[in-house]
Amino acid sequence: MKTNHRPQMRWALGIICGICLLLMITGVSAVPQEERIPTIISIALDPAKPQIGQPFYITGTLISSTGEPLGNKWIILESTAAGATPGKFQYLKVTRTERDGSYMFFRPAASPPEDLQVRFKGLYPYAASVSDVVKAKK
Repeated sequence: MKTNHRPQMRWALGIICGICLLLMITGVSAVPQEERIPTIISIALDPAKPQIGQPFYITGTLISSTGEPLGNKWIILESTAAGATPGKFQYLKVTRTERDGSYMFFRPAASPPEDLQVRFKGLYPYAASVSDVVKAKK
């Protein structure tokens, strides 16, 4: 009597491929954060000292520790509004970097006085990084 193991092998192979795909999508990595390539993210305001009622841009670049520009990476803009708990930042917006690692956010004239920072959460093989804090309309 002959048995056919092919359907069981296909099923097992499908499970293994599904797990590998799930790990790739979620960004789970066997490489610890400290073994990743360090990154540096800069931040600047344009104009440098926006006044109340004035729109402005937040710009900067994301590079690796070796100076390589990191394009097509997600950057998060975070804010602490005037009167909020110091150092308690909240999500505002997200954008992607250009090929040269540059990014830009726009803040409208109606935006409040706030402290701002940008964050790169990291993406294998690059480590996460957070910019300095800049003050706007204060």
